[in-house]
Amino acid sequence: MKRDHKRTRVQQYWHWRYRDSKSGQFCETTVQLTEEEATQLSEAAERIEGSMSLVEMDLDEFPETGPEIHSLAPEEWQDHDPSSET
Repeated sequence: MKRDHKRTRVQQYWHWRYRDSKSGQFCETTVQLTEEEATQLSEAAERIEGSMSLVEMDLDEFPETGPEIHSLAPEEWQDHDPSSET
């Protein structure tokens, strides 16, 4: 079945201001981050007004790449013991 439209997601990226937990100084990110990424820096991270970029991602063009989908080696190789070969 062919889809008439693509699945997309729009993600907001911002520059952020946060207080460094070690020095206590205010810092600003040099790259734009999502809100989820910014909260890893500090729970109190604040968006810098005017720095937002919207990025639209086509979900259909990104294949599922989890380890359960693409193993590192075929299953028959994973239990193979090369020392048993002489």
